[in-house]
Amino acid sequence: MSGVVAICGAGNLGRRYLEGVLRCDSAEVVHVYDISDDSLNACAEVVRQFGRGCSSRPTAEVCMHGAINALPVGLDLAIVATSADVRPQLVDELSSHARVGHYVLEKVLAQDESGLDRLLDVTSTSQAWVNMPRRMMDWHRRLYYSIRGNGPISMVVSGGDWGLACNAVHFMDLLAWWSGAAPRAVDTNLLEPAWSPAKRKGFWEVHGSMSVTYADGSLLILNADHSTEPVTIEADAGGMAWLINESDGVARRSDGFSQPGVYELQSEMTPRLVDSILTSGTCALPTLGASVGIHRVLLQGLSDHWARSGGRKNGVPIT
Repeated sequence: MSGVVAICGAGNLGRRYLEGVLRCDSAEVVHVYDISDDSLNACAEVVRQFGRGCSSRPTAEVCMHGAINALPVGLDLAIVATSADVRPQLVDELSSHARVGHYVLEKVLAQDESGLDRLLDVTSTSQAWVNMPRRMMDWHRRLYYSIRGNGPISMVVSGGDWGLACNAVHFMDLLAWWSGAAPRAVDTNLLEPAWSPAKRKGFWEVHGSMSVTYADGSLLILNADHSTEPVTIEADAGGMAWLINESDGVARRSDGFSQPGVYELQSEMTPRLVDSILTSGTCALPTLGASVGIHRVLLQGLSDHWARSGGRKNGVPIT
């Protein structure tokens, strides 16, 4: 089976998706959309480099577009890799223009709850998932089978300037996956009162500590300071303590068991993600509906903290 794929958003992440889609067996035509000519030119260079490296294998046809209405009206899969501030509007416009069979949406889904509701509404006739990539990684899937089903789990994520506000949802999803329970509330009282500009221009970040409680009693604590320390994940599940260092590719358990692995790149995972969706209509990622529930809890907590810090009261400028 072959498919027509659109990548909306041709920035750094969009280009990683493109590198992966070019290696898919099931993608026949790839349409790349972005309003930036520079981003489209960078994607064109990705295609040229791929052709040089894989000249013995035919590649999918790739088309570049600077407007949504230039995309075909029938898409088997749309990958939306834009920033959060424009994602709901773009998906709305795309769904109005084209019949989209499946969506893969990047996080953070939106900056406010109305954006989450809009995404649910405009994708209601499609299948949609959110890219929480640990669920697809071979290493993390092995860890999942070792940790799941052991009652309430306590997890602590600590590190330097790792982008707590915009990346918290990844770890919230990870614990939801491990525990099988949904997050219920976010406590932001131990976050620093002042936000600071994020690495990406136009967005903001916050440091300090934030906790998330889950329906089954599981607890997630997220710590981010101003250092350059790498991120570590500590988990207590069923009386066993885990220490996971993703940058080193090592997970150690308190009884001496060790589970080495690799934190895969998006370009490495994309071929099997896209092939799975186009051939079977499913994938290992969480559905949009499930992920919206996690995002909603996060946005409620962060929006309140942002407002207390002097920001606008409706939404929070994370991506």
